[in-house]
This record gives sequence, structure tokens and C-alpha cells, in this order.
Amino acid sequence: MKFDYSLVVVPQREEEVANFDWDKLCSHSSSRGRGAFSIIDESTGISGKLVARNTFIRGQIEGLVFAEHVTVEKTGSVSGVIFCRTLTVLGSVNANIICDSVYVRGDGVMKAILKYRILKFDAGADVSGHFERRSASDVGGVLSLGHGSG
Repeated sequence: MKFDYSLVVVPQREEEVANFDWDKLCSHSSSRGRGAFSIIDESTGISGKLVARNTFIRGQIEGLVFAEHVTVEKTGSVSGVIFCRTLTVLGSVNANIICDSVYVRGDGVMKAILKYRILKFDAGADVSGHFERRSASDVGGVLSLGHGSG
């Protein structure tokens, strides 16, 4: 079964991301849909919007990434906005981010305006920007959709 992600309404405010029902991201609830993933390979560049259930980014993305689970691989880079449940960074991220759990590994680089619940990073990770920890009851703020700075 094919799902048309162009029909997904991407949240625009922090409380909408925090309350997003990730189970409804795919139109079907089979285990096949939950295990679905997208790979943006090294030779791919996207300028615009990427909407996926799970995504592994090895190429370059400039714009919006909206996915339940995002992994930016060593060769990958994201510049723009990331809304997700979990984010793992091994490559380079320069973005505004709203995410439950963020893990910057090894040589990963993250410059961000970040709203998170759990933040973890390895020794050697390059992490900078403005970080704000969210609690379960903290869903009232708004995060600008402009590019990250830091």
C-alpha cells in the first residue's frame, strides 16, 4: 500500500509537534508501515520538504525534515527545520529543532535552536546554539521556522 505524504499537514507550532499523533503519519497501521524508512543517499540533495516515517540522511537537505525518527549519517547534512520524535546526529545539522530525544554521536556537529526533552552527546561531538528543555506540560511556546543560528 502506497501512502501520499503530500497530504500530511506538517505542524507549524511547538504544541502541534508535541501533540502530533505519529501513528497517523501512515494511512495504514500494519507493522510494515511502522518499519518503513527512507534513505537519502550521498548523491541526493533536497531543497524543500522531506516527510517520512523513519529517515536516514546521507545526502544534503535544505528545508524542512518531518519524520518520527531521523538519523543524519556521517556524510549527511541538514540545514533548516527538523520536527521529529528522535534525532541522531553523526553528520552535520544547522537547524531549528523540536524533538523529544536528541543524540549527537562521535564527530557529529549540531548548531541549533533546540527544544528537547532528552539530550545526549558523546565526547568529541560539536554542539552549540540555544537549547531549551521541554517538560510534558511545556507545550505553549512557538519556534520560528527560520534557519538555525548559533
